[in-house]
Amino acid sequence: MTETSAAPTSAPSASGTPSAVQLAGGLPRWIAVWFLISCVIQIYDALFVLTEPLSDAGNTLGWFWPGHHLYAEYDHRYAAFDAFGSAQSWLNIVEAAVLIIALVYRRRWSGVVIGLIVSVATFWKTVLYFGVEICSNLEYTRHVLDSGDAKGFLAIVIAPNAVWIIVPAIVIVVLGCRVWRVGAALGADPTSGRAPH
Repeated sequence: MTETSAAPTSAPSASGTPSAVQLAGGLPRWIAVWFLISCVIQIYDALFVLTEPLSDAGNTLGWFWPGHHLYAEYDHRYAAFDAFGSAQSWLNIVEAAVLIIALVYRRRWSGVVIGLIVSVATFWKTVLYFGVEICSNLEYTRHVLDSGDAKGFLAIVIAPNAVWIIVPAIVIVVLGCRVWRVGAALGADPTSGRAPH
């Protein structure tokens, strides 16, 4: 008789604790929604930068990015070609592609792992953007503070970018804890089921 491997079940392990398969699951709904929103915004943002000068105000495609024209008045990195901004925009395209993969596998364990990886990338990419601006003595945004528009600086420059640090950080904690629990379950009871897919 041919020996076959047992398929993982949702039954608790012998120790009475949830198995790795039980702990795995897929992406929480709110994270999947965030990934979808993030994907659309990142592609939209990247296309503005990568199609300049066509996307500039008054040019052929300018009508499609009215909000970016306002933002460019506060952050001059968006007002003209900038090598760092262009590089980040290409990375946004890559990041959006990975987000799509995470969404395709959102009901599987692999979607959780991919989602964790791309959230770490989003978090540190935004931290790097802030870090470069701070280390350059606010080269592209200082004019806003010099004009006395502190409220505009906070509302237009800081707040929108902070979202891309705060939300990914929360996602990292949520998905990171899930990955840790699954790893701990597999380490504590290797017979609780095969590693989730």
